[in-house]
Amino acid sequence: MAKQRIEAGLARMGLADQAKAVVRSLSGGTRRKVELVRALLHEPSVLLMDEATVGLDPASRQQLLDTVRGLCAERGMAVLWATHLIEETKVADRLVLLHQGSVRFDGSIDVFMAAAEGPDFQTEVLKALQKPGL
Repeated sequence: MAKQRIEAGLARMGLADQAKAVVRSLSGGTRRKVELVRALLHEPSVLLMDEATVGLDPASRQQLLDTVRGLCAERGMAVLWATHLIEETKVADRLVLLHQGSVRFDGSIDVFMAAAEGPDFQTEVLKALQKPGL
């Protein structure tokens, strides 16, 4: 069963041809993909992703985002996504903005954007993080 999950995970990430490779010999981006496959082996109900796309080229980054999104839909898996890349948060069901240890916003992106002054998500996130006294 575990071997099948490994093979399926590697195939999902486009790594089937690297199944026998020594991980430390792989590029940083490929190692990131292997880390995701490994994290998903036990089929968690919650996945913690901390700066998961750092070091990935744009195509690999999109593949990882699409894979995680697909797994959420397929398995009902929850993902806690910690990132400095604002655009990665646009697909979240819930957004929590943290700045210097304080919560600047906690709620849906729809609610966040309804209270925003403009239509650009990234600009509004930056404004929320820079507001004093929150």
